[in-house]
Amino acid sequence: MSNSTENSDNPVGAVAHGNITEGVLVTIRRWHGTIDDQFSNIDNLLSQVNQHPWSMPMHLIGQLSSDHDQLQVMINKCRTPSASRLDRQLRNTLLRATVGLCLHDIKTWAYGEHSAGLMTDDDIHALGFLLPGETGGNHKRTEATDEVAEVKVKIVNADFIRVVIDQSAGENAAQIVHGWPPGVRNALIVIVSSDGKTEVYHQMTSRLHNDIRMPAGSHGKQFIIKAAFLKHVDDDPRFGAEPTFSMPLTTEDMAAVLDRQHHEEFEAQTREVERQRLEIEALHAAMNAKK
Repeated sequence: MSNSTENSDNPVGAVAHGNITEGVLVTIRRWHGTIDDQFSNIDNLLSQVNQHPWSMPMHLIGQLSSDHDQLQVMINKCRTPSASRLDRQLRNTLLRATVGLCLHDIKTWAYGEHSAGLMTDDDIHALGFLLPGETGGNHKRTEATDEVAEVKVKIVNADFIRVVIDQSAGENAAQIVHGWPPGVRNALIVIVSSDGKTEVYHQMTSRLHNDIRMPAGSHGKQFIIKAAFLKHVDDDPRFGAEPTFSMPLTTEDMAAVLDRQHHEEFEAQTREVERQRLEIEALHAAMNAKK
């Protein structure tokens, strides 16, 4: 399958930036636009996946479809006078998490398909992604930044965290955002298990505030988070402090723990009763043998 990137394939009247049409660039910019812009890209991505015979993993297509439908409901609800502040917060949290799913997990899968020759350049652009190395214009390379990022975490609920990236100010860092360092518009967020061995989240972001959905199985566990400012997506990250945070258990989790504890206690009591029964039977046998 050939990767078509020739300018002759561009629609009539399209303005090209290298091999990228202005239409593609408009789609790319929507990932960082208004709520409607971002949802439009999510809707387009889901539509493209459903129209093509690509083999997206079931967990990705399932999550994308579920998030898309929930977002559609929440966005429509938040347009009504009855929408509450909580409704809008939930909409914003779900939107950020879904955009993150698209720009990290799904983009990574698409790049893998492209590398294997199962997707063309046009397919990647149709999904709303640039190809690795594409910038949408002619930009000279500048030096990587030495600015160290400080990362702060707030637990939203048992599934989501809110991550704020700030310029490091050492021990006197205030709980506010000072903005991006000069010339920097990208940051890398990495989350690993508390033992430092298993990476559960790795994503580039162009936002200082990020709502992140933690992976399944995170309830009740500790994690380490770190962030780095990058001028270019392929810069070597320079991480600052790496704080630890814990995800809470849900009511269902706690009920399951109690149920498991009760089950284990019952089994222990059953074993103890059985041990005592065997001791009594052995004692009776010994007494009968002496008669």
